[in-house]
Amino acid sequence: MKIFITGATGFVGQNLVEYYTQRGHEVYAFKRDEALRDCLEQFRPDAIINSAAEIYDPEHMFVPNIVIVQSLLEYVRNCDQWCRLIQIGSSSEYGPTNHATSEDTLLKPVDYYQATKGAATLMCQGWARFFKLPIWIVRPYSVYGPGEREHRLFPRLFRAFQHNEPMTLYQGHHDFIYINDFVRAIDLVLQEWDLAPGEIVNFGSGYQISNFDLYDLWVQITENTQAPVAQVAEMRKAFENTVWVCDIAKSSQLGFTCEYDLETGIRDFLLKANYDRTNN
Repeated sequence: MKIFITGATGFVGQNLVEYYTQRGHEVYAFKRDEALRDCLEQFRPDAIINSAAEIYDPEHMFVPNIVIVQSLLEYVRNCDQWCRLIQIGSSSEYGPTNHATSEDTLLKPVDYYQATKGAATLMCQGWARFFKLPIWIVRPYSVYGPGEREHRLFPRLFRAFQHNEPMTLYQGHHDFIYINDFVRAIDLVLQEWDLAPGEIVNFGSGYQISNFDLYDLWVQITENTQAPVAQVAEMRKAFENTVWVCDIAKSSQLGFTCEYDLETGIRDFLLKANYDRTNN
């Protein structure tokens, strides 16, 4: 299969490129500075996975979060071959909630990132349903694993526990899914021909944990009770809530289960992070 992956330099994108390349697929790792339409027309993919997004800078969200999605939709509609498109959304599209979120939970974004990701989902659904095209949306919860950006929670915990680097840990709640599981989830959707045009599938563990309980788990696994982690009993971001967990009913119906529980994922993260540091 010829698979076109956007956001190929990002955390999820890099793992997708590695996963499909290792399995013998022909992969185009698209980067932001290339001409999207030209690359698509030259490569002629059987499938597109859009993992491109701007998460942090509102001034630069519109093009990667909206414009690129529109360009991909136009290509899928007008190309002369059957091309599937998977749009990687975000559980943050739902905004703050007080219950596990399912695929039909109403979107209530409270910042621009949430709004742009939600808008992209609606664009994909409308396009897929109107033109009857194989376009699907996957919404991950908190994806973690080796290769995350240095400012993310797990790399910061790694540096605190393994290298005595001070950090501040704010309270929060997350449904964590290991990157290996999430990549498998994307591939499951890519291979699933019974999904209706524009269908959404959420992927998480179905289990949430607080940041402070996560810290305790790191202490248990690393046996390090002296990590310089200052705990602050407040949430850092205004939109955060005490509930952030995936309703896994639909993904379970598709036959998906996480192979990594949180403890197993942390141990694998530590093993690979230590290996990378030793060999770089």
